[in-house]
Amino acid sequence: MAEPARTFVRGNDHLDRLLADPGIAAEVAQAHEAAEEMDRAAR
Repeated sequence: MAEPARTFVRGNDHLDRLLADPGIAAEVAQAHEAAEEMDRAAR
């Protein structure tokens, strides 16, 4: 079986599409908050 042709997707375009999903955007925001808290606690 032949592999489908791959299409190059610009990283920023891909991220914009992902972040347009409210669920993914909320998870990203939560991860950023957790990382900031860890950075703050490490100081």
